[in-house]
Amino acid sequence: MKAKILAENLVKGSGGHGIKQDILEHIFAQHEDKLDDLCYTFRKVFTTSGPDFFSTQKIDVQDPWQLKFTKWHHIDEPWSSDWGFDRKDAGCYIYGMFKDNVPQGEANYLDPSVIYIGESRATTRNCMLGRRTDFKGTVRNNRLSPYGCGTAFKNNFDKALIDNCYQAYLPMHSSLVKDHEMDLLVKYYKTYNKIPICNPESDLRRVLLRCK
Repeated sequence: MKAKILAENLVKGSGGHGIKQDILEHIFAQHEDKLDDLCYTFRKVFTTSGPDFFSTQKIDVQDPWQLKFTKWHHIDEPWSSDWGFDRKDAGCYIYGMFKDNVPQGEANYLDPSVIYIGESRATTRNCMLGRRTDFKGTVRNNRLSPYGCGTAFKNNFDKALIDNCYQAYLPMHSSLVKDHEMDLLVKYYKTYNKIPICNPESDLRRVLLRCK
């Protein structure tokens, strides 16, 4: 029964394109006891990485430690393609506070002025740039659905100091983002024996578990 239902669903979902239902049903019937796990795996692949991994071609994903952060961009600086990534690219990002002498060149996530390390894979909301919009809206406009990092900023700084806030970006494949965010937080913790001031306690708990 599961094989038939899954085959029907896939045919409907594809708009009738691809392999015919009876062939799919025959393939699935040979492993019917694994179909729930198969569906779970497919859903996780799609939500984590999108459709690219549904391929018989080998997909090479670059080691995120070989990637570099962009330079620091002021929180109100309009995005430009010169920044080196698309508006909808997933990745990790950092916020830093600089009144004067903003560091030049590649941003350093271990800079003592870093106040937050985060990530975004929400491609429908402009990913990392969408997080910046949420942050500014929470700090400046008291949004009804506040962004956690923005709330933490207001709890630790005068909100006018957002004018001293900069962001840097590390675009990468969405399948790597969550783990690499944790790697950055762990390295920050091992350097300063704390996490950035605007990261939540839940991040500290995750870091401590990783460090055990």
